[in-house]
Amino acid sequence: MENDNKKYIVWGIRILCAGLFVLSAVGKLSTETVFDKPGFSIYNFEKNFLTKGFGIEAGIAQILSRILIAIEFSIAVLLLLPFYVKKVVIPGTILLLAIFSVHLGYQSIIGETGNCGCFGSLIEMTPFESLIKNLVTIALLILLVTKFKSNWDDKQNIFPVLGTGVIFVFLLFVFVPMKELNGTSNDSVQIDEEHYESGYANYFSDIDEGKKLLCFFSPTCEHCQETGKKITEMIQEYPDLMPEVRIIFMDEAGDGSATDVKNYFEFVGAEYEYYVETIDNYVPLFWGEYEFPGVLLLKNGDRKLFFNGIEDDEFKPDVLLEELKKIN
Repeated sequence: MENDNKKYIVWGIRILCAGLFVLSAVGKLSTETVFDKPGFSIYNFEKNFLTKGFGIEAGIAQILSRILIAIEFSIAVLLLLPFYVKKVVIPGTILLLAIFSVHLGYQSIIGETGNCGCFGSLIEMTPFESLIKNLVTIALLILLVTKFKSNWDDKQNIFPVLGTGVIFVFLLFVFVPMKELNGTSNDSVQIDEEHYESGYANYFSDIDEGKKLLCFFSPTCEHCQETGKKITEMIQEYPDLMPEVRIIFMDEAGDGSATDVKNYFEFVGAEYEYYVETIDNYVPLFWGEYEFPGVLLLKNGDRKLFFNGIEDDEFKPDVLLEELKKIN
């Protein structure tokens, strides 16, 4: 009877851990297509976790994200199969969780409190909460290979392990194709003055006529809101110098984000001509390579100045004013 109880515990832990990995993998995929719950996608995971968190180049991040998600699906399946679970699957899983836990621990120490993206937007967790989840999972897996080691079988056949991994990697690359990244190099805030049409006339018919300030914003992004407010203040202070503003918003809510956009304009104190673009289309347009908030200064289609993100290339009103005075 005691052995039977231990077997139930073993299977309970295996099923629980497998379920966590399935949820984690599915959550990182595009939830507007999987669970009809917009606001997160694999591209968010690539941008915020791999590129921003680990400093991985955007193109490599697209490849690595699909491999990582495939590994999560594979772990979920292999935890329930009797092939090299004790010697390969569980030790490898513990190592993977430990690596991510180090990063989550660092984020917790520096005070990051936003959604870490471990479960996408299906279950939002701070880095600290996710760290605790990882540590509990590691503890459960260690129990399986120590206290309950003799209560379950483990067959020495590596082919199902390798085959499962290969199959899921193949499926991820086939059914979640990588996006073609767009945009110019961002080695400097100042942009080459060689003339070419901006490429945004399909959003605003007059974008290549005269001076325009084209903004790439997410309506609920605090930094985008603050940048919009600064732009409004600059227009009020320098009405003859500042160009017309156009905004391409990312559709966070998946329904046109009308409420979010309305709240955004109330916060910045003015309304501007805008277009709301879907998340999937926003990635190759802007988000795949750059960070919010994005502000692009155009003159007759020439890209004069570009700001993005909240670090070295963030929006700087004084730099914008200096450039506007030169091209006025």
